[in-house]
Amino acid sequence: MDQQVVDLLNATQAADREVRTSAEQQLRTLQEVGGDYLATSLINIGATTSYPITLRQSALLILKLTIARTWSLQFEEFVGTALEPKVKALIRRELFQILRSPERKLRSLAANLVSKISSADFPDEWPELFDDLMSMLKSPETQSIHGALSILKELLDDGFTFEQFASVASQVFEALYNLATLPSIDLGTKANTIDTVRAALNFFNQVQTEGESMNAFVSQAVDVWSTVFSNNLALAYTDEARKAGLVLLKHNTAKAIQQMDSTFPSETKPYLISRLFSSVWADLRNSAALYASVYTNGNSDEDLSDPEGEARYIKTLPLEEMEFIRQCIPNHQIQAFFKTSAENMHSFIDLSVTMGQVSVEDEDDWKEDANAFVTEELSLSPKYTCRTASSDLFLEMSDHALEPLIDALKTRMISLASTSSAEAWRPLEASLFLLETVLVQDRSYGKQLGRSPTVDQLLQIISNGVSSANVFLRGRSYVFSGTLCRNLKDILAASDIPEKLFNSALQAASTDSSFIVRACCLLAIQRFLSAYPRRHSKATQMAIVESVNSLIADSADETPSLLVDSLEAAIKISPDLAILPDSQIISLLFASAAKDASNIQLTSDTFEAFEYLAENTNAANFQKFCETAIPPLVGGLSTAPNDDELPNATLIVNLLSILVNHAPTPLPSGLVDFVFPKVANILLVSDDNQLLQYGSEFVAHIIQQDAEQLRNWRDIQGKSGVEVVLNIVARLLNPAVEESSAMCVGEVVSEIVDKYGRDLGELLGQLLSATAQRLASASNPMFVQNLILVYAHMVTIDPQGVVNFLADVDLEGLTGLESVVRAWLANFDVFKGFQEIRLNVLALAKLYMLHDQFIESIPVEGDLIVEDTNVIITRSRAKNRPYKFTTIPAHVKILQLLITELGAIPSDSNIASRAGILPGAATSDNTVTNGDGEDIEWEDDFNPAEFGMTMSELQKLARSESNGYDSDEDNGDEPIGYFQEKGGDEETNETLINFFRTLCANERERFEEICRNYCSQAEKDILKRWQPTFV
Repeated sequence: MDQQVVDLLNATQAADREVRTSAEQQLRTLQEVGGDYLATSLINIGATTSYPITLRQSALLILKLTIARTWSLQFEEFVGTALEPKVKALIRRELFQILRSPERKLRSLAANLVSKISSADFPDEWPELFDDLMSMLKSPETQSIHGALSILKELLDDGFTFEQFASVASQVFEALYNLATLPSIDLGTKANTIDTVRAALNFFNQVQTEGESMNAFVSQAVDVWSTVFSNNLALAYTDEARKAGLVLLKHNTAKAIQQMDSTFPSETKPYLISRLFSSVWADLRNSAALYASVYTNGNSDEDLSDPEGEARYIKTLPLEEMEFIRQCIPNHQIQAFFKTSAENMHSFIDLSVTMGQVSVEDEDDWKEDANAFVTEELSLSPKYTCRTASSDLFLEMSDHALEPLIDALKTRMISLASTSSAEAWRPLEASLFLLETVLVQDRSYGKQLGRSPTVDQLLQIISNGVSSANVFLRGRSYVFSGTLCRNLKDILAASDIPEKLFNSALQAASTDSSFIVRACCLLAIQRFLSAYPRRHSKATQMAIVESVNSLIADSADETPSLLVDSLEAAIKISPDLAILPDSQIISLLFASAAKDASNIQLTSDTFEAFEYLAENTNAANFQKFCETAIPPLVGGLSTAPNDDELPNATLIVNLLSILVNHAPTPLPSGLVDFVFPKVANILLVSDDNQLLQYGSEFVAHIIQQDAEQLRNWRDIQGKSGVEVVLNIVARLLNPAVEESSAMCVGEVVSEIVDKYGRDLGELLGQLLSATAQRLASASNPMFVQNLILVYAHMVTIDPQGVVNFLADVDLEGLTGLESVVRAWLANFDVFKGFQEIRLNVLALAKLYMLHDQFIESIPVEGDLIVEDTNVIITRSRAKNRPYKFTTIPAHVKILQLLITELGAIPSDSNIASRAGILPGAATSDNTVTNGDGEDIEWEDDFNPAEFGMTMSELQKLARSESNGYDSDEDNGDEPIGYFQEKGGDEETNETLINFFRTLCANERERFEEICRNYCSQAEKDILKRWQPTFV
């Protein structure tokens, strides 16, 4: 059997896919029909030292799956007959043998399996587990100790309950203490021991640890371990100790200190200053020097290529220690340590500057790939480096000791500026980088300086820096100049320095030989312009364009975002100049976004810049805007984009949609003829969700802005624009198209009905029937809402006509009215958008006021029926027990939904204040009084007469309310930027209040009867809150 399993395991690693698949299937079959035999073979293979490591790993990984499926009913994955007890005993025994293996990966796998099994077997079926574990911890064999520590960490992570660990915690900590302090134990084992202590501390962080005995235990443990940690960090960095694992020991110690301080802050407080902070601060200065010698000065022969080597911890140790110091700085005693001692503050500056320097590694990487530098500069890099940690530490200190911090940094900078060493640029650049961190975080900083010597000295350092031969110091000086002048705008108002520095950055942005410097100049220009806007300055605009032109070919990663932001700044200088063809701004904007059109943030910034340009281009200039913008956009649009072209196509279609949405009415002549055909063709052939959403949005805007131009357009086959749009809608309403793709089709249908309804004849009925048909099978709430809005608009215009029409539509045994009303009411509570909700409230109110027999005869879901049963409902049972609801008439459900909306009105809203809800009381004549006893009349904006508005008024209302999803979430199944908000929910609140006011005034008896028979006490309380005499 073992050989058969060996052959199958080897086959799972074969290059041939069919061979691998066949072997995996045979292993699954063995698991199902011979679990005991398979498990026995797997553990034998895993424990046999003569087999290759990779084969033993594969055996243990398959065993892990087998255990999950066949060990215990407690495991969620359990599906078959449990393994025989003798097989389980064999596996437990052999796993402990594997834990003594010199191979770390095997020990890790075995420990994971022991933890998994212990969660089901310990202590009842595996009572000897803990004793065996303690024996291994006391073993003279290093591998046994490491195996035991691996088990402990696994058990602490996902094995022990609090009760189980609490009963053995003192023994565990005693054993760990012995390992951590015995001189005979090597540093590598001590490092692993400290990491296990950290895991134990983290375990306490996740469970309740109250109780006298536990508090006493914790206090003693913190006292003992704070001493151990302090002693570890005091060990000297000798070459011999470093080779033996000293850096890893200190790294794990620093992490354990952070864990202990965050888990037991009260118990740690007595030792925070004397032991923990002082030892970490002392070691950090040493670890920073070690880091600098290896990574900054390049004076070490360390192997930096080994991801598991000591060099990795030379980099991460100061990271951990800086983080702990950062967490300590809010402590007043520690602040005093720095504030009251110039020596300590200067040491802090030395440390911050040392760790903030550009490392040799980063220098080489950034010279090879300047885009990586830009990504780091924009704080968008996923890497958390010592440089980043240094800026965070410096920023934390600035929040508590700003003046002494800046004074010490200024002294250091002045000293550095006079140094002629070839490497002097590193600390000077780091100093500017750290100070800039403060300036960016707090724009008000600098006002208290006045035209002090500090400012003049900084300006002199900048002036020298922009002339430096080093690209990083030169670039930093430009960025810092923009940040400093922005913050000191008022102070430098009468000075020509900002102008000189701005012009210097403007010139270098396109002429400097370095990509890095030119990118820095663009960032500086953005900051200059935020404080010193250059209105109608074509020279400034063109300088930005030239700089973007010089960077765009090689831009990647986050550099395109910098280019887009710079182009937006150029647009804001003068939108009128930006739309001119020779400005190149629009084509560069598109080209920058096209560098990574699948980048959501990049495209979002592009849309924002383009929308600003469209919004700020007046009607007289819009033709020029179109002539400049549309050709490059349409030229880059394929009528049938492939997968590689989809991101760009989506970008272009949305830009066109923005353009049309902000265009004057009617649209510029010829726009439909030039733009519509390609987008229409895409909508008829593409299956891409986003592209179809953006395309639907574009079509809706075209109809809304110039229905007549679209009506008169003809394709090569002679079809009118209206016919083509109907074909598009027919495709999007087809159930074969995903709901997320058709998310915006409802708005297109609404626009067709509004603009072309009278011309469609029988096609109008077919269109509305098809919409009802699609709604009947829709499941996505946002898609349902989009389709419901079609009927909501129509109901506000002609409620009885809509009801009569839908009542005659047959949808496989249901009327269209039943289908629409049920979907409407079932999804109403998840609808989004102030205007959409108000429109729905208005439409439902009108349906209710019809008192139509068709509506009142439609049964819909009411309240959830909660079953009174003692049976435990598992997930499998829940799947077979669907939710059950009461059944109520549709008009009652409408009333309940509107009451719920009434209850959602915040008590501090304007309408609530006017209604006297707070404090408020009712009077006998149904008026509401405020706290001063004055009568407050209910608003008459929405009164009974509104239910009989004229057709033209209702059409106008429907059109004015037709836009607006207001979701802040980026949900791929929701419309993308489709609707526009036009107001808040105060209008909805007034609509609701006056609706119920109307009911009380005109049909109180019927209203009260429905409330008595159907409304819950919570719903009655809502009504009482607003009008105590309602019920």
